[in-house]
Amino acid sequence: MTMPGSHAKNLRAALVDAPDHALGRVVAMLDALRDRSEVDILLDGIRPRLRRLRPQRPVRLARLLCLPLEGVLVNPGAWRQSPLLVPRSAIRPITAAVAVSLGEMVLELEVLAAGGNLSDEALVQALGDRLWPAAGRATLPALPEGWAEAGLPDDSAAPMLALCGAVWRNAPALWAAAYPGARDVAGEPEIRAALAPLAAEGRAALLAGLALLLRDSALPGVAVSVAGSLMPAVQQTAEQELAAALTRDAAMVASAASPGEMAGAAQRLVRRMEGLESTDHPIAREQRRQLAATLRREVGSACYAHYARALAESLLAEATRLAAGPPATDAQVAALERMARDLRRLEVAGRRLAAEAAFDRTLSDTIRRLLPLAAGPGGLARVEVARLVEMLAGPQAALPLLEEGEG
Repeated sequence: MTMPGSHAKNLRAALVDAPDHALGRVVAMLDALRDRSEVDILLDGIRPRLRRLRPQRPVRLARLLCLPLEGVLVNPGAWRQSPLLVPRSAIRPITAAVAVSLGEMVLELEVLAAGGNLSDEALVQALGDRLWPAAGRATLPALPEGWAEAGLPDDSAAPMLALCGAVWRNAPALWAAAYPGARDVAGEPEIRAALAPLAAEGRAALLAGLALLLRDSALPGVAVSVAGSLMPAVQQTAEQELAAALTRDAAMVASAASPGEMAGAAQRLVRRMEGLESTDHPIAREQRRQLAATLRREVGSACYAHYARALAESLLAEATRLAAGPPATDAQVAALERMARDLRRLEVAGRRLAAEAAFDRTLSDTIRRLLPLAAGPGGLARVEVARLVEMLAGPQAALPLLEEGEG
């Protein structure tokens, strides 16, 4: 697939603007293309959303090989020759070289993966447990076929292949620590077990493994502390990467398009900042404390602003409109209730960050304006208004409506 620059630009923009419910279908269409030489670049701008939405994507050799490397993969346009980075343009020649080296194992794994998707955590871990160590031990050509055609300099091959091999050899434990599956969270012992063998491989491998954990681990602060204990020379770099990762998380909250999306992003940030200041390194502890305070203040304010606006302009406005008209349909009431649930989730997450008093004031004002809607002649029934109030503020707030109804 080779498309003109204007078409690629338009498609990238369309992917960024696509609503959540449509994004999975568009990605599935792109995944079906045989030639993926440009697909991964097109998807670069929406990868944070893909990680959050986790649409069903078919399991393929190239994608399996890339999973433990996600922390170091970059768009070719952003790549600089470094032993710590792998441009996505290198995926195709590296994957082809691994497929040739592993031979029948690749065919066997493709049969086992048929019909599976990346949302199946057990399948990904099982296939990866076989593929990744084998790929890490594989004998690959010094210069994979198609290297120059991918726009890569010859002298970049050796360090890049060495980094991939080191990560693959230790990827099963690394992937289990980053994505623990049925377990709630991978703790310090699992993180140390994942990073220790990578530290033995060298600085680049350790930082590559840490980069994956910083993307999605529930305990990124613990991962950085473990990496620093294994190799003190990386402590400063690791702390900088931790700050960058959490700042990206905060940016995802601020850029959310809906209360539900913002609530999910904020809840993720809250979880990842828990225990952030638990480090034996005094300078790092103070840096993390300042970072956490800044993020809580800024993200909490963003959550409150979105919450207050959505309450007034969406939920309250729609409820008022429906209350003034004929009896609301089941679909209209269901839409209001979905809105109320998302706003409640956003409020809970926002309160854990900052602006608790502001949430209290705005919620009280909203409930005060909702209660009279139950007295209307049609539109919304008393029990429907009570249900909205309960979703927003809890059963105690809805009690007066229910008691009046009984009277």
